[in-house]
Amino acid sequence: MKVSIIGTGHIAHSMARAVRLTDEAEFYAVASRTLESAEKFAGEFDIPIVYGSYDELIEDPEVELAYIATIHPLHYELSKKLLERGKSVLCEKPICINRAQAEDLFKTAREHNAFICEAVWTRFFPWVREIKEIITSGEIGKPVMLQSNFGSKKTGSVWIHDPKLGGGALLDLGIYNVTAASMLLGDDFEIEYSSGVLSDKGVDNHSLTVIKYKNGVTGALMCCTDMCVDSKITLMCENGIIEIAGPSNWKSTKVYNEKKELIREIAPKFESGYVYELGACIKAIKDGKTECAEMPHKESLFVLGVMDEMRARWGMKYPGE
Repeated sequence: MKVSIIGTGHIAHSMARAVRLTDEAEFYAVASRTLESAEKFAGEFDIPIVYGSYDELIEDPEVELAYIATIHPLHYELSKKLLERGKSVLCEKPICINRAQAEDLFKTAREHNAFICEAVWTRFFPWVREIKEIITSGEIGKPVMLQSNFGSKKTGSVWIHDPKLGGGALLDLGIYNVTAASMLLGDDFEIEYSSGVLSDKGVDNHSLTVIKYKNGVTGALMCCTDMCVDSKITLMCENGIIEIAGPSNWKSTKVYNEKKELIREIAPKFESGYVYELGACIKAIKDGKTECAEMPHKESLFVLGVMDEMRARWGMKYPGE
C-alpha cells in the first residue's frame, strides 16, 4: 500500500522507519509546510514525490494511506479533507483536540466509506495481551489500585507551552495515562477528582486525576511538563504488583508477588513499535474496514471525552473551543 506522510518532525521520522520495515507498505509522498523540509525528509527515506504544502498531497488522487504527524490543532482539518476525498487516514494522537471534533471526523468517515484510525501505538503492542492475561487470571489477585505517571521537564520545547499549537501535558502525555487505564482495566470508570496547574499562557503544566471504577478499583493519573518524574504504570493487586516501565512505550513489564519477589518479566525486543499500528491499519483497509479493531473509534471518543472533562474542571480551553 502506498503510504504518504504529512509533516516532517520527529514523530514522522519514526513512522518513516516503520514504513521501511513493513512489507505491505511503500513510500509514495511526503508533504511539509516548506518544500525544503519535505525534500530533506524525502532524501533521507527515498520518497519519490515531494510537496511543499499539505493541500497538494491531499489533492493527489494517487494517495492511498496518509499518516498525519503535524501539530495537534491541524489533525482535525487535515483528516477531514482527506476523508472527504475518500482517502485512508492514520492520524497521530490525539486525533483531535476534543471529542466533538472526533465525532465529526468519524461521521465524515462513515459518509465517505473511508478509513481513519488514531495512532495510539500502545493499543497495538502484541505483548499487551500477555499483561492482560496476568490480570484476568487472578495470578496475583484482583486489581485494587492503578497509578500511572508520565512526564518530564520540557524546557527546550516551544510548542508544548503554546495553546495555539495544542500545547500542554495532557494531550501530549496524559493521554497515555488514560489509555493505560482503559487498556488494563476497561472504560467503566468516572472521574472522582481532577486538578490541573496551568501556565501563564493557559496550558496545563501538570495535573493529577483520581478515577474510580464501578467495581471499586481506583486510579491516580499524573502528567507533567514542568518537573522530573518516575514515568511508569503501577497496578497494585491483592497479592502482587505489576510495574510497566514507560506509559508511552511499555518497554518492559515486571510482575512481583506479595513479598515483592520478581516472578515474571516481559521485555519485548523490536526495531520499531510503529510497525504494529501500520500493519494493522493496512490489513483493516484491505479488508474493507473503516476502523481498526485494536483502536476502534469508540475508544478514541471515550479517551477524548475523559480529557475534555479534565480540562473543563481546570477551566482550560484551546483557541476556537
